[in-house]
Amino acid sequence: MYHLGEVVIRRQQEKLIRSVRKFVSRGQPYIIMDFPSTKDPGHHASWLGLVNVLYGITGRLPVLAGGSPKSIDEVKSTPGDAPIFICGWSDFGDGRIGRDDIRYRLACRYPDRTIVQMPQTIDFANESLKEYAKRTIGRHRKFFFMTRDEQSFELAKANFDCDIEAGPDTAFGIELPKPFEADPLRVLYVMQPFGEDDVDIAEARAIVDGPLTNWINGPDSLSRMRKSSVVKAAMRCGFSRAEMVAQHHEDVAARYVDYGVKMLSGAQRIITNRLHGHILCLLLNKPHVAVARSGSKLHDVISSWAGDTPLVEKATNSSELLAAMSRLPYEMNGTWYRSSIPMDLSHSLPARDLVPHPSIV
Repeated sequence: MYHLGEVVIRRQQEKLIRSVRKFVSRGQPYIIMDFPSTKDPGHHASWLGLVNVLYGITGRLPVLAGGSPKSIDEVKSTPGDAPIFICGWSDFGDGRIGRDDIRYRLACRYPDRTIVQMPQTIDFANESLKEYAKRTIGRHRKFFFMTRDEQSFELAKANFDCDIEAGPDTAFGIELPKPFEADPLRVLYVMQPFGEDDVDIAEARAIVDGPLTNWINGPDSLSRMRKSSVVKAAMRCGFSRAEMVAQHHEDVAARYVDYGVKMLSGAQRIITNRLHGHILCLLLNKPHVAVARSGSKLHDVISSWAGDTPLVEKATNSSELLAAMSRLPYEMNGTWYRSSIPMDLSHSLPARDLVPHPSIV
């Protein structure tokens, strides 16, 4: 089946590789920090994508991977030329963490280390946290900051005294996942229940019903250490304890991503207000609608990095959601259709067809 998002995905992967190559080369040691503390498949997709990109460039496992206070202390025992890559799975400026955020602690503890904050959204809970981040980054000598949406990019440019670059979420760095065998679903809603971008879609769900999940609570068993991680590390010439731990983190992230992929596999169309729900839908070649308020960072990210694929439509309310579902392409017997007309995929990505398909709603 033709992958409607492949061109967009490949473009984001190439962008990530170009960005990371500025800091590491073949065989160079490196560090990955801020392993996801949640069970959210999307957060683990960001970690897994970053791991894939770095391994592809360097050909080696990281000399250190983690996110605990102990792993911050362990940085001092790693080679001095090993840059620190911070995974961007959580918002920068999260008020629940405050000044104990691992990013601030690394910047304060290692002022002479190259620190690369991988693409993420900036969302400060208050002005004092923003000022603290501004001072901390300003004092650091080698801090590089990457954002994934235009609003965050402009905020960083206005406040942070460091090199700033726009880039796609590192979840784009994972290999295209294969869908699992699953019972078919007409529509699946993958929605976060709270947040500033929350939109009431009850009216749309009353018309087009489907299961609702926020998918953030994967089973604890996925995070357990397994002997297979030790074997994989050895096969990659990773014999140190740190390299085995890094392989364990990678395997845990892959399991949680698979958990999310299983949820999405059976759905013909997916409605989501989660960034990583959108990214995994793209990777899986799943038509979907991204629901958020007008001017949201979610829609900003999509416009910046995936606006030219027909796999995604945007909506800000129930009426727009119903119309967006009607515009989504659908696959039948290996052929993609839009408005009951086969899509011409012979040369490039098709232009958007705004004629609704009457059988969807």
